[in-house]
Amino acid sequence: MKLVNLFRIIAMACTLAIIQIPLAAASAETLYVEGEGGVPLAVTVTGPEDGPAIIFLHGLGMGTASFTPQFESSLAERFRMVAFDLRGHGMSGKPWQAEAYTDPKIWAADIEKVIKATKLHRPVIVGWSYGTLVAADYLREYGRGNISGLVMIGALGGFIPFTPPAGGPDPELLAQLMKLQELRKSDAFEDQLAAVELFMPMLTANEPPADWIEEARILGMMVPAYAQGALRKHPSDNIDLVPLLGEMPALILHGSEDPSVSPAALAALLQIAPTVKSRAFKNAGHSPFAEQPDAFNDELAKFVLAYWSAQAQ
Repeated sequence: MKLVNLFRIIAMACTLAIIQIPLAAASAETLYVEGEGGVPLAVTVTGPEDGPAIIFLHGLGMGTASFTPQFESSLAERFRMVAFDLRGHGMSGKPWQAEAYTDPKIWAADIEKVIKATKLHRPVIVGWSYGTLVAADYLREYGRGNISGLVMIGALGGFIPFTPPAGGPDPELLAQLMKLQELRKSDAFEDQLAAVELFMPMLTANEPPADWIEEARILGMMVPAYAQGALRKHPSDNIDLVPLLGEMPALILHGSEDPSVSPAALAALLQIAPTVKSRAFKNAGHSPFAEQPDAFNDELAKFVLAYWSAQAQ
């Protein structure tokens, strides 16, 4: 292991411990909410209490700080925004038992408890990558009555099977993903660090903001190896929920260069759920909200303002 990498991680971790990550600015509130089974969930809240509500669900190995480009933007002046580190991630609790990560009902209950604790009124759920599966868990258990819409970023929530490219999956990317999974199984610090370094270029199509990617590195090191395997066993077949998806406002936002969103699968989903809309961000990858935050924030604001309602329908 290169000592410079170790010192860099330690230095950044110490810095974040002092400043509580940029999201804990004066305009934001941080708190813990008791999740399902007593798991503590680290929550960040910002924006006017009576503003249109949004709850953000991050991707695998990431955290609340991933949404810094939204929480530290003008969105915070208009919208009531909540994000929390999913169980097993970031500053939230990390249960030892595998079953604490594999039951969709548990994930759905975590969201419900955070919504109630922060007194959100019919929020729009914004799920990124793995977060789209967690959003689907909520729909499965609680329906759409208490939310105003769904935004999926960089993934299709298991609502449609993944369709590989006509020429097959990129062999280089496939090899990297296989290596990543092997490294993540190890409980050695060196292997976890190597996994994070391998994963970082997969998050964006171009050079991301330096502070954002450094935070992503730290977040990637905060998911223990014992949780990694269980997290990857999360159910991902939500095709039976497509009729429900078609009854609610839904938007898919993705980068044009993101291999996680298959054009064929996206087209198939839009065909069977024609009320779902989509927008591709040109030259962006898996994290368009960080790569092109201004354009992304504008798109998100338009959707929320169009569909948010504090009253149940």
